[in-house]
Amino acid sequence: MRIIIVFLVGFLLILVGCGNGSDFNGIILEVKNASIVVGTDDVDPEASYPTYEILVDDETEFLGEVDDFSEFKKDLKVDIWVLDNGENNSIDNIVASKIVVE
Repeated sequence: MRIIIVFLVGFLLILVGCGNGSDFNGIILEVKNASIVVGTDDVDPEASYPTYEILVDDETEFLGEVDDFSEFKKDLKVDIWVLDNGENNSIDNIVASKIVVE
């Protein structure tokens, strides 16, 4: 019986560790023709924070408060999942697979 309990606890820990969290989250700082620039929403005016340009294509799925890329605007809070383009993925070539607007 103990072996089964230990196995189940271990299995649950593995499942929890395989979370499906977003790759990026923050707010939209700028909306461009086929991309958005995302940065942190917790800004200290005396610090600098990285921003990321996330490309949007025909395959990108939109969930939450918007239905289409045309509805994106500055200051929307987003969670973004990106396509895995392999180890050689350039930071300038990040393509979103899913964007959830909160």
